[in-house]
Amino acid sequence: MQVQDIMTRDPICVEPESSLEAVAQMMVEFDCGAVPVCDSRTGEVVGIVTDRDIVVRTLAKGLDPLEMMALDAMTPTPHTLKPQASVDECIRMMEEYKVRRIPITDEQGQLIGMVSQADIARRVVAAQPQMTEEFEEALEEISEPRISL
Repeated sequence: MQVQDIMTRDPICVEPESSLEAVAQMMVEFDCGAVPVCDSRTGEVVGIVTDRDIVVRTLAKGLDPLEMMALDAMTPTPHTLKPQASVDECIRMMEEYKVRRIPITDEQGQLIGMVSQADIARRVVAAQPQMTEEFEEALEEISEPRISL
């Protein structure tokens, strides 16, 4: 199974200069915990802002998120995959980098989809119950603490 079979297509994204308030409002509106950041000229994925990034990179440092932009809180150059990548490769990447979401990009680096742990749980494990144990192990690995600000 390939990530293109399970990814959320045409996900929302913001520009680096978008306010963190706007990013947070999009998270609420679209019921998501991460928003990719795309270059306004090229459409390339240049970062990703998670709800955790907003807390750790602003509030925890005593900064006012209402005065900040996506650029200030984003994780730059996120790990991405192409749509033809296997779901197994996606799970390995999530484990290795301890991330819960992977942006999917085309050959030009433009965002075309997102794969989250929930996508894997809903679609892959439901269709292939034999992957349940592998997925549970991956969840444990992804959830291991990573000290990095």
